[in-house]
Amino acid sequence: GLAVVAGHTTFYTLKKLVYDPKISFGKELGAAVWLGAAAMCSGSVWQPLVNTLQTSDKLPFEIIFAGTWLGCGTAFLGGLRLGRMILPWMDGPTNANMGTDASLSMAIGGASACFVGTDVAYLGGEGNFLRPVVGIEDVDPDLVGIVKAGTSTSIGFAAAQSIQNITYKQGEAWCD
Repeated sequence: GLAVVAGHTTFYTLKKLVYDPKISFGKELGAAVWLGAAAMCSGSVWQPLVNTLQTSDKLPFEIIFAGTWLGCGTAFLGGLRLGRMILPWMDGPTNANMGTDASLSMAIGGASACFVGTDVAYLGGEGNFLRPVVGIEDVDPDLVGIVKAGTSTSIGFAAAQSIQNITYKQGEAWCD
């Protein structure tokens, strides 16, 4: 959550300084808190959800991947919607912003799902189609593991967002 706040605020501060002086720092800080709170919801669900899905040692990687996508995306959406209800600086929940909140949540779910690909221990890595790219192996130095972890979430977010960019009409996605 705090990293989301810091990243969002830094990005928009730099954008304001370099490109668009009309950006409101206060508005972006408020949005950063809202997004960070939703990220805490998604992040706090990730490990218990993955642990639960992996408990049987029988579910294939694809089910763990899909369940994590759905569970973490839903938790993020719940955080966004709750934030709209309780944070006075955010627009309240409406049907119109439900669509944009849901599309952002789908992309966050994709990031969370691809993070599962870093785990090569579950079923010995069998079925983990992400292992060759982001699987964190026992021999990997810590820095390599950190880079693979960040890469995994970037791949998931970018893939989910790219699908939305191709399939959604202009103005329907969260980033339009």
